[in-house]
Amino acid sequence: MHAASRSVKPGWIVLVVVIVYAVVMTAVARDARAEIRELRLDAAEAEAAAAARTEAPRPPAGLWFPVPGASLPTDDAHLPGAPRPYRNGVSEGFDFHADGAGVPIVIGTPVVAAAAGTVTRADRAYTEPDEAEWDALLGEVVDGADEAELDRLRGRQLWIEGDDGRSYRYAHLETIDAALGVGDRVYRGQVVATAGNSGTDDGVRGRTDGVRLHFEIWENGDYFGAGLEPAAVRANAAALFVGP
Repeated sequence: MHAASRSVKPGWIVLVVVIVYAVVMTAVARDARAEIRELRLDAAEAEAAAAARTEAPRPPAGLWFPVPGASLPTDDAHLPGAPRPYRNGVSEGFDFHADGAGVPIVIGTPVVAAAAGTVTRADRAYTEPDEAEWDALLGEVVDGADEAELDRLRGRQLWIEGDDGRSYRYAHLETIDAALGVGDRVYRGQVVATAGNSGTDDGVRGRTDGVRLHFEIWENGDYFGAGLEPAAVRANAAALFVGP
């Protein structure tokens, strides 16, 4: 008995104790790391849930009216596809006038971006034709206007290529925001111009009457409302515009 005890050297006892201690501490450390991972995951999930609860609701998809507070024109003559006998054609956009848009529209009324996008045209240097040039243009388009003539009839314009793939054309403007140029980004609701009567008989002759905003929406090479009856234009537009 005593011989067996003497055969176990103290160094072996220490080694066994160290090994046992290491095994126990490794297990404890592994459990601790697992617990820390679980705590971190719980914290991350809680943070994400809190952010979701406090995140501002996203605005609905769709267009804002280019004149804040406006509604669809009440007169069918102010809708896309309405006849334009003076040039043997049809309108390619909405015409927002004070007498049918639900809000006052005068020279200087703010005009906003209907959608986020990039400016592709800004006619800041536009000047009205003189009366003789204007009368000559009206005589040229009695049997129909080509794209270049339509361009002259729209007056001062701002075009925006929307992030949604559509193109937006604003016409008959009085001014364009001095800070905007081709290539600049705009956000939905940003004031980009003011309403006017450029490119109209009133504007050419120096009068302040006839203020309107002509607003065209283009997609896949055609204007919104092409070939539709007024009721269908209104129904489709009601689903497209969301405010403000």
